[in-house]
Amino acid sequence: MKEKYFIVNKRALPSVFEKVVEAKKLLSSQKCKTVNEATAAIGISRSAFYKYKDDVSIYVEDSGQNIVTMNILLSDQIGSLSALLTLLSNFGVSILTINQTIPVDDIAPVIISMTVKDMTCTESELIDHIKTIDGVLKVDMLVKS
Repeated sequence: MKEKYFIVNKRALPSVFEKVVEAKKLLSSQKCKTVNEATAAIGISRSAFYKYKDDVSIYVEDSGQNIVTMNILLSDQIGSLSALLTLLSNFGVSILTINQTIPVDDIAPVIISMTVKDMTCTESELIDHIKTIDGVLKVDMLVKS
């Protein structure tokens, strides 16, 4: 049977659902190391946590994250990736994922997915800045969502 999902205002739900979400956040952020710690901190039973943990999450209507994925070819030299990440950070970009493969012929392909919601320049300006980094050989925007 296909599962059904509902979007419900939290005020219509028992408080245990919100507390389960809070406990899950404590665990994922590692503020609490065990379910015992998290449930005690939030004030719910472990059985309530286990009963609802897989079925309760927060819905984010529009995160407005503006996710961009770029393919960047770096020469295999010390500091190229570090300089790239520093530049991205300086422009307010938040990295979601980095995938760098082993360099072949002294070229290291890097695919970076990032949120650009708080970026302090345009995407084309960012690409121009990336191209100025010593060791960057090529920059392509793959996906923008």
